Amino acid sequence: MKLKKIKLYNIRSYVEQEFEFPSGSTLLWGNIGSGKSSILLGIDFALFGLQRGNLTGASLLRNGAEQGYVELSFSIEDKDYVIMRALKRNKSSVVQDFGYIIKEGVKEEKTAIELKSDILNVLSYPKELLTKNKALIFRYTVYTPQEEMKNILLGGQEERLDTLRKVFAVDKYKKIKDNAKIVSSKIKEKRKFYEGFVLDLNEKELERERSKQIIEIENSKLKLLIPKIELFKAEIEKKKHEVKIVEEKINEEKKRKKEIELKQLELKHLLMDKGKDGEKLEFLIKEIEELALEKLELDEKILERIDEKNILLKDKERDLRLVLNKIQELKTRKIHSEHIGNKVLKLNNCPTCFQEVSQEYKQKVIDKSNIEVSEYEKEQRLFENKQKEFDEDISKLKLELEELKKNERDLKIIKMKILERDKKKKEYEEIKVRLEGVKGKIGEINVHIMSLQEKIGEDIEEIYNNLKQDLERFEKNYREVDIEKHKLESLIQHLNIRLEEIVKEIEKKKEIKNKLDDLNRKLFWLSDHFIPLMDKMEKNILFKVHYEFNSYFEKWFKILIDNENLQMRLDESYSPQILQNGYDIDYIFLSGGEKTAGALAYRLALNQVVNSLNSGIKTRDLLILDEPTDGFSQEQLDRLKILMEEIKIPQVIIVSHEPQIESFVDNIIKLEKFGHETKLT
Repeated sequence: MKLKKIKLYNIRSYVEQEFEFPSGSTLLWGNIGSGKSSILLGIDFALFGLQRGNLTGASLLRNGAEQGYVELSFSIEDKDYVIMRALKRNKSSVVQDFGYIIKEGVKEEKTAIELKSDILNVLSYPKELLTKNKALIFRYTVYTPQEEMKNILLGGQEERLDTLRKVFAVDKYKKIKDNAKIVSSKIKEKRKFYEGFVLDLNEKELERERSKQIIEIENSKLKLLIPKIELFKAEIEKKKHEVKIVEEKINEEKKRKKEIELKQLELKHLLMDKGKDGEKLEFLIKEIEELALEKLELDEKILERIDEKNILLKDKERDLRLVLNKIQELKTRKIHSEHIGNKVLKLNNCPTCFQEVSQEYKQKVIDKSNIEVSEYEKEQRLFENKQKEFDEDISKLKLELEELKKNERDLKIIKMKILERDKKKKEYEEIKVRLEGVKGKIGEINVHIMSLQEKIGEDIEEIYNNLKQDLERFEKNYREVDIEKHKLESLIQHLNIRLEEIVKEIEKKKEIKNKLDDLNRKLFWLSDHFIPLMDKMEKNILFKVHYEFNSYFEKWFKILIDNENLQMRLDESYSPQILQNGYDIDYIFLSGGEKTAGALAYRLALNQVVNSLNSGIKTRDLLILDEPTDGFSQEQLDRLKILMEEIKIPQVIIVSHEPQIESFVDNIIKLEKFGHETKLT
C-alpha cells in the first residue's frame, strides 16, 4: 500500500487542506500542537471510520463546523483507490455521514460499514475485523500512537497477551478454550441433572420386583373364582332355558287371544265394507245409466286438418318474409341510386383525376339514376301488392285454425267422458266380484275364531313365576362373584400399568445413565485432553513467534541504545525483561529516552512479525511513526537514522517536532498553526 494524497475539510485545526505523500521517508514537521497527528487520525478515519473509545466524531470535526470530511488517495499493486468519509453534527453528537470509494475509476456511494468491508477486502485484512472496534493489524503494524505502545508494555501480562493474540491472529485458540470451558460447564450442569434423575434407579428396580410378586398373588385369587363363576353361569343358562319354554307357551296363548281380537276386528271391518260396497254399487248403476243417455261421437280427422293448416300457415309466413326482404332491398337500392344522382349533381371535379366534370356527363349519370329509381319503385309496388295478398291469406288461415282448435278441445272432453263411462262399468264389475269374496271370507273368519277359542284354557302363570324367582337368585349369586372378579381384574390391570410405568422409568433412567457415562467421557476428554491441547498449540505458536519477535526487539533496541550495561529482551509473556549492570530492573525506572526506545523497538518488532505471519496483507510497504523520538538524546536521534536504513520499508511517514530528523528523511512537510488553523509552510 502506498499513500498518495489526503484532503482534510473541517478536520480539527484544518479548514481545507490537501497533502501529497511521496515515496520514501517523509517527515511531518511542526511545533507541538501544530496539527501533525491530525493527519494520521485523518488517515485512520478515512480507512476504518469512527472507533468507539478511540476515534470519535467530536474529536475529529472542527469546533463550530457542521460538517467535514476526509478524502484519502492510495494505490495497491498499481491500482488506484480513493475513499471519502464525511462527518456531520446533530443535536447531541457528531456522526458519520455519506461516503464513497473509487476503485479503478468507478465511484460507489456506500454506508460506513460497507466502506470498512471494502477496505478490509482491499487490504486483505481478516473479515472478522469488520465488527471489531479497532483494526488491530493496522494499529500495531502501520500506525500506532506512541503512548498506546507504551501502554501495552506497561499493561498487565494477560491483557498484553490477549492483545498480541488478536494481532497474531491466534486468539482463536483462547476463544476455543473459553468455548470449551463453557461447554464443560454446561455438561457439568446436565451431568448434575442426570445424576439426580438416576439417583433412585435401585429403588425403582426393587419396586418392579415387588409389583411382580403382588400381581402373581392377585392372579392366583382370580383363578380360584373362575370355577364358581362357571358353575353359576351353567345354572343360570339352565333356568333361562326352562323360563324360555314356559314363556313360549305363554306367548302362544297371548298370540291366540290377540289373533281372536284381530279376527273379530277384521270381521267388523268386512261387514262395514260390505255395506259401503252395496251403497256404491247402487250409485254406479245410476251414473252409468245417465252417461248412456248422452250422444258421444268422435271426429278423429280434426287433428289431421290442424296439421295441414299449420303447414300451409308456415309456408305463407315464409313467403311473406321473402317479400318483405325484397321490398327492403328495393328501398335500399332506390336510396343508393338517388344518392349517386345527388352527389354527381354537386360534383365539379373528378375525385380521382381532378379534371372538371362536364354538364353533359352529369346529366347522363342523373338520367340513369332517375330511370333506376323509377324501376325500383315500380318493382316495389308489385311486391307490396303481394304482401297484402299474403297478409289476407295468413289472417284467414289463423281464423280457420282457431275454429279447428276449438273442435279439438270438444273432442278431448268427449274422450274423457267415454273413458269415465268405461271406468265406472269396470269398477261396477269389480265391486260385484269383491262382494261375493267378502261374503265367503266372513264365513271363514267365524269358523277360525271358534277354533282358537277352543284351544285356550291351560293356566301356566304360577309355574312361570316360580322359575323366575329361581333364576333371579342364581343371577344375584353370579353378580356378587363377578363383581369380586372385576375388582381383582381391575386391581391386576392397575398393577400391570404401574409395572409398565416402572419398567419404562427404569429404561429411561438406564438410558440417562448411559448418557451420564457419555457426558463424563466427554467432560474428561475436554478437560484432560482438548483444552490442554489448545493450550499447547497456542504456546507452540506463541513460542515460535516469540523467538522471531525477541530477535527483532533486541536488534532494534541495541541500535537505539548503544549501552552494553543496559539490555532488554522479552520473556515468555512478551513482557520487556530489563537487565542493567547485571540486575533486573522495572520498565518504569528507565529514563524517558530509554522507555521510548523500548516502545519503538517493540513497535517495529511487532511490525516485522505480523507482516511475516500475514504474508497476504497489503500494508507491509507502509509505516507511520507518531512522535517516535520523545525523550531521545542527540545520540539516539543519530541512531534513529541507522534504524530507518535498517528496516527498509518503501514508504515511511514520521511525525515529529525534532529538526534533526530532517537530515535523514527524503521529504519534509512543514506545518504551522496560525490562530486556530493549520497550514502548509
